[in-house]
Amino acid sequence: MHLAIVEDLELDCKNLKELIQKDCNANQQAVNFSCYKSGKTFLDHYHAGIYDALFLDILMDDISGIKIAENVRKIEPRLPIIFTTAEPDFALEGFAVHAMDYLVKPINSSKISWCLKELREYLAAPAFLILPEIGGRGHSSVRTIELNDILYGESQNHNILIHTVKETISIRISFQDFHTRLPDTGRFLVCRRGLIVNLSYVEQVKTGEILLKDGETLPISRRRAEEVRNAFSSWLFSRSRKGGWA
Repeated sequence: MHLAIVEDLELDCKNLKELIQKDCNANQQAVNFSCYKSGKTFLDHYHAGIYDALFLDILMDDISGIKIAENVRKIEPRLPIIFTTAEPDFALEGFAVHAMDYLVKPINSSKISWCLKELREYLAAPAFLILPEIGGRGHSSVRTIELNDILYGESQNHNILIHTVKETISIRISFQDFHTRLPDTGRFLVCRRGLIVNLSYVEQVKTGEILLKDGETLPISRRRAEEVRNAFSSWLFSRSRKGGWA
């Protein structure tokens, strides 16, 4: 992992690096750091794609961590941001920029271990699927589909129709195979036989159906109704815990 640390107190930066390094050593994971003593210096060097996560102090002399995060979010909406601060009063502001976690100083090994576990799970999950799309005359071609774009998938004539935010794609694959390729993070849920939904796009679970944020409704099987409600509640709680980062 390549981690950025923005921290104006040298001792706090040293402590954070040592805790992260110790946890990564225990998990046999290589890690390297880019450390910045000011928000301005970080922003001067920052560009998309060079960090796996950003550890960001909120209270600094030149630019607040919240302002830095707002700038980062304009470029990388999904970069994991972990705030560090001695003041817990900024937690809600941290969640407003979709922080993955919020570490209150003094930071200890148990806090870091939980945070890095979440980070590893996020980084390990695929961001897209590569699947065989059905083309004209029954021919197939390889198609890359972003997980963030998937609304839901449904079985149809031994194939899968994947409904995305932009289009519907016909994939030559079994429903079981499609299901097993999706990351097991609680985000994708089978709500009835042959139908799987991305909970990120669910607005409400109603009696007998799911209401998506675009207004479309999907049916729920009676025997799965309680499971779907519980899964959606768990997903909402998980997202609120992570500030919508999940």
